[in-house]
Amino acid sequence: MNARLSRNLALNLAGILLPVIVSMVTVPFYIHAIGAARYGIVSITWILLGYFGFLDFGLSRASANALGKLAHAPPEARAPVLITALYLNVLFGLAASFLLYLGGSSLMSHVFSLPSDLRQETLDAFPWIVPMLPLGMVIGVAMGALESRERFLLSNLLSGSGMVLGQILPLFCVFKFGPSLGVVIPALLLVRLLVAVTILGVVARLEWPIRSLAFDFGWARKLFSYGAWVTVSSLIGPALDTFDQLFIGHTLGPAAVAHYSVPMNIALRSQMLATALARTLFPRISREDAATGQRLATNATISLIYVFGAMCGPAIIMAGPFLEIWIGREFAQSSRLVAEILLFGAWMNGIAFMPYSQLQAQGRPHITARVHAIEIVPFLLGLWLLIRLAGLPGAALAWSLRVGADCIALLWLAGCLRGILLRAIPGVTLMLLCFLLAEGLMAQPTVAFWLSVMLGLAFLGFGILLEPTLRDAAQMVAVKLIRASVRLRGERI
Repeated sequence: MNARLSRNLALNLAGILLPVIVSMVTVPFYIHAIGAARYGIVSITWILLGYFGFLDFGLSRASANALGKLAHAPPEARAPVLITALYLNVLFGLAASFLLYLGGSSLMSHVFSLPSDLRQETLDAFPWIVPMLPLGMVIGVAMGALESRERFLLSNLLSGSGMVLGQILPLFCVFKFGPSLGVVIPALLLVRLLVAVTILGVVARLEWPIRSLAFDFGWARKLFSYGAWVTVSSLIGPALDTFDQLFIGHTLGPAAVAHYSVPMNIALRSQMLATALARTLFPRISREDAATGQRLATNATISLIYVFGAMCGPAIIMAGPFLEIWIGREFAQSSRLVAEILLFGAWMNGIAFMPYSQLQAQGRPHITARVHAIEIVPFLLGLWLLIRLAGLPGAALAWSLRVGADCIALLWLAGCLRGILLRAIPGVTLMLLCFLLAEGLMAQPTVAFWLSVMLGLAFLGFGILLEPTLRDAAQMVAVKLIRASVRLRGERI
């Protein structure tokens, strides 16, 4: 990985890590301040927004791909793509908001087992949710424009600050005005509006001169032809990723959603390395030929197996002690096993980010869409059966089995599976060992910590042995540490 890619990866990691740290601090305050049921309703709100987001018809991803191919083109060549995508997303965002307004409140009221004292409060807050949808669609196109030029410093500053503000401002309003959804949801809308206005201003300045009437029907057709398949994934993907929480909310109530969504959020946010690497390589792979793109994706996948494994494996061992210290013993008892299963699934899902991005970057989004379509029925049947048999851990197992199958299928279809199969065996073995140790030992925090450290080092050791890119990176870090140590000793002498 060259210096520029390494820098971009570091920026993307930092942009994801900061909001995660802030969220880890604020989630216990949210649960204690507004209660598990209200926090579950906020989680369901984000699910609904993510699901209705499919109505952008894949234009955000399509425009990011098209602009990535035009990364070094002059503004007059990029403007038709950007303006066309923005105008279409505004139009579709308004239509999606209308559908959300018509159906969302009924869904919240009748599908989920809302406590009687929160039903009216939820319905009163719902109109504040609706405008967030078109704002999110516009932000998606603008972020794609920044990342297509590999302006990751700017994109992470804007998105990261928005996420941090989205965690802090609603909590401040809760303490100021009271623990009500009528306080939390409007505060979230205000943050999204501020982010949208800011990022659009930044993009307009970078792309200047830009013609506001540069809408191009030719580009609209091209974006739709690419985005149609992305839409299938955008429609099915959120359902596959969140139907477990919707089903839990219907059968067990919002409090159970909180006991599931907190470890799920931990698992998904642990994927920050995979997310950052996929974001970093997407514009680069969009510009490369098929052989080079496959090579980049294969090397990145091996790196993820071991470096991401060094995060997820130890996290499985520490899940129980961490939840107990972070939120409380009662919460940890209900969520420990759920977190361990979901973290294993998150590792497999994170690995799948690279073949998924490779396929879409190189103009084959129909493959990812078909894989997701095939998964629907088996996943829903497995989810229904496993929730009946095992409750929340059953839901976690259904999700993890689904993303594991998804990972293998995408690696095979992207042409990467043969190149990683043998080199992945030690990583899979170490992940299974972490899960068995977490379940078998039920270790105290101190013991769990040292076990996690040793296994994390084992992951990194195997990664360095099996992947030249990691070996080169480790050597570079070692050289820098030795030079820094020599300089420090010289200054002391």
